[in-house]
Amino acid sequence: MSKHPTLVLLDTLNEALLYALETATCLAVFYLLYHFVLRKESSFQYNRFYLLAAIIISFSFPLLNVGYNPENTPSVLNSLHEVSSEVTKEPIIQPKGYYFVTVMANSEKPLIQWWEAVIFIYMAGLIALALKLFIQLRSFKDFLWYRRHNTRFKDGFFTVKTEGSMPTFAFFKYLMWDDSLDLSKEEQKQILDHEKVHIKQKHSYDIMLMEVLKVLFWFNPFIYLYRILLEEIHEYEADRKAVKANGQVAYTKLLVKLVFQKMGIPQGSFFAKSKTLKRVDMITAQKRVNWIKLLAPIPVVALLFFIFSCEAYVKKESVSIAETAYVYMSFGEKDIKPTPEKGFNDWKDYLLENIKYPEKTVFGKLEGKVTVSFMVNESGEIRDVRLVDGIGRDFDEQVLSAIKKSPKWSPGVKGGFAIPTKIEIPIIFTAS
Repeated sequence: MSKHPTLVLLDTLNEALLYALETATCLAVFYLLYHFVLRKESSFQYNRFYLLAAIIISFSFPLLNVGYNPENTPSVLNSLHEVSSEVTKEPIIQPKGYYFVTVMANSEKPLIQWWEAVIFIYMAGLIALALKLFIQLRSFKDFLWYRRHNTRFKDGFFTVKTEGSMPTFAFFKYLMWDDSLDLSKEEQKQILDHEKVHIKQKHSYDIMLMEVLKVLFWFNPFIYLYRILLEEIHEYEADRKAVKANGQVAYTKLLVKLVFQKMGIPQGSFFAKSKTLKRVDMITAQKRVNWIKLLAPIPVVALLFFIFSCEAYVKKESVSIAETAYVYMSFGEKDIKPTPEKGFNDWKDYLLENIKYPEKTVFGKLEGKVTVSFMVNESGEIRDVRLVDGIGRDFDEQVLSAIKKSPKWSPGVKGGFAIPTKIEIPIIFTAS
C-alpha cells in the first residue's frame, strides 16, 4: 500500500528542510574559516577557488552517503557523529497529529497548516526572484540589440558604448563602456585593463552561479554573503593585474576619482562597485603568502565530510517480530482465529530466515518498525499484502516479499463459517 500523497509530500519536505539546514551549516563553517583566517590573505585566486569549492562542497556533502566502521574510528569522532545523527532522527514535520484524528461534530480543520505556508512562501520567493533575474537578463539582451551599431569585437570580447545609459562593467564577453565619462586615455586604458581581467578570468560565471543559487535558496543568508565575497575577490584580482600594467600610484588615484560612479545592474562586474578603501588597502598591502593558513581548510573539509557524508556501518543487527494483531474482527470463545498451518513459532522462524537486515542502510533509518497488513481468506491463502508503516524501501520490500511468499494459514472461523480476516504484523529492525 503506497503512502498518501500528502504524507509523501511531508516526507519530501522533511528531507528538503534537513538538506537546507545541513547546507547552511557547511556554508557557515566555511564562511567563519574564511572570515577569520583567509580574508586578509593576498592570494586572490586561491580565495576565489576556496569560496567556489566551499559552495560546491556545502551543497554536495549532505547528498553523499559513505559507510564507515565505527570500530576503526576514534571515539571522539564517533561521539561527534552520534550527536549530529541525533539531530536528524526526528522529522521536523510530524504528520500524525493532522492525519490521524477523531473528527467531532464541532471540530474544524485549520485553514492552512504551517508547513503549507512554508511551501507557499518558498515558491513565492523562488518565482519572484526567478522572474526578476529573467527580466534583468532580458533587459540586458535588449540593450545589446539596441546598441548593436555601437558594438565592436576585438581581442575575444565585444565592446559596447553605452553613452552614459549604463556604467562601465564586464559581463561574460561583453564590456559595457561608458564613453560619456571625462577620462584621459591613460585612465581609459587602466579601466580597460581592469575589465579585461573580469572577462579573461570568467568572473561572470561565478556571479551567475550565485544568482541561480539565490533563486533556489533565497532564504539562506549565506548565499548573499558568498556573493559579496566573490565580488570582492573579483575586484581584487582585477585590480592587481591592472596595477602591474599601469603602476600603483596612478591606478589608486583613478579608484578615488571614480568612487562615486553610479552603479548599474547587479549581475555585472563593475569597476567602481566595491568599497574603494578596501580595494586601495588590498592594493597597497604587501603580504607574504601564509601557507599554513592556506592549508587550514583541509582538516575542516575532512571533518565536514565525516559529519555530513558518512554513516556508521553497523555490524550487529537483528530482526524481531512483535505480537500479531487481528484487525476489524472480534473472535469469541467458540470462534477460531486464523493461524499458520504449522504454528506461529514455525511461521516466525520462516520470517526471520527470509527477512534480513539490509546490508546497505538508508541514512537516518538504521532501525525502526515495519508494519504490514494482509488478509487471510476463507481458504487460508494470504492476499492483499500492504505496507502500513515503513522505515525505508530496502527494509519495507524485504518484509513485503517475505509475507507474500509465506506458507498458508488456517482460516478464521466465526459462527461456524470460514471468514476472511485482516491481520497486522510488526517487524522490528534494530541496530546496536
